[in-house]
Amino acid sequence: MGDFIGWLCHYTPVEVITAAGYIPFRLLGRKGNNSRSATYFSGNLCPYVQSCLEAALRHELPPLKGVVIARSCNAMMHLANLWPRYITRGQTFVLDVPRRFDDDAVLYFAQNLRRLTKELTGTTNIEKENLWTAINWWEEKREGWRELLSRRAEETPLSGTEIMAKLTRWQSPAASDEATNSQALISLTADGKQKKDVERPRLFLAGSIIPQELVEMVEELGGLVTFADGCNGWRLLLAPVTGDERDPFLYLAKLYLGGPPCPRMVAVRGWRSRYWAVAVEQFQIRGAIYHAMKFCDAAVYDFLALKNFCEKRGLPLLRLDGDFSGGNRGQWRTRIEAFLEMLEVQ
Repeated sequence: MGDFIGWLCHYTPVEVITAAGYIPFRLLGRKGNNSRSATYFSGNLCPYVQSCLEAALRHELPPLKGVVIARSCNAMMHLANLWPRYITRGQTFVLDVPRRFDDDAVLYFAQNLRRLTKELTGTTNIEKENLWTAINWWEEKREGWRELLSRRAEETPLSGTEIMAKLTRWQSPAASDEATNSQALISLTADGKQKKDVERPRLFLAGSIIPQELVEMVEELGGLVTFADGCNGWRLLLAPVTGDERDPFLYLAKLYLGGPPCPRMVAVRGWRSRYWAVAVEQFQIRGAIYHAMKFCDAAVYDFLALKNFCEKRGLPLLRLDGDFSGGNRGQWRTRIEAFLEMLEVQ
């Protein structure tokens, strides 16, 4: 592996990028206003997408040989149209992702992955052995993370702030050697200092993209972020596909479409509630915080689904709105303090 290929949506199979000989580098936006990219988008568009384009326009990203943009939502479709026009360095690869998980969707997505592989490598005859090697390599890394995070269900929870920071470095490695030695990063996190901390309320964070500063603030004020259901959180840690699937493209299609569901998966709405139920039970959750990204359509109906879920379980829920610029810290602090105080008296 050598050059970086950027990616955004967690439905992007990084195994294909790795098998093609590149290093996957996740675009996670930037802090601050998006004064340049805002001139290219309509005003009411996802600030995360605007932030990623802003980082590219300001040359704040590492040199990329290209970027894979999954057409997973309306904002990503706009980005796929604008990126090749204004970011001339590297190629733009567009990946269409189904909104449901059934046999037809799997076949369709597998075909799209074959096309993406051809575009990345310039050939349709990529060695399946190379792709299986990449699949096994990534599964080894994910298994390390899953094992680490399962320890958070015990009485010795690890800091959510540290884990989110390490997950960010894992998705967006600073250099090629860091990407290839990611197991050391996981081990470093696992070997960190642990302490019994049953007094702090265990919290469930949800949303499209969960800002690192939000996790830090919650824990600074006395909460413990035990589970983070976000595109940049635990949804990345896909479980292996069961069964004897010999076609690597079909395997990847099942792996990603059948993984922890994103709000965009409208055809499997009950699936998301079941996913939350397992997390609440396993991690002994006492309260939930939902980060609603400004202008994120999926967040609107996803929050309502989580609200109904929490009401049925008697689980306190706090909604925080954000624009991904980090400019909501004062309001967040006041509301989080009040929320944690409420949990203390329950």
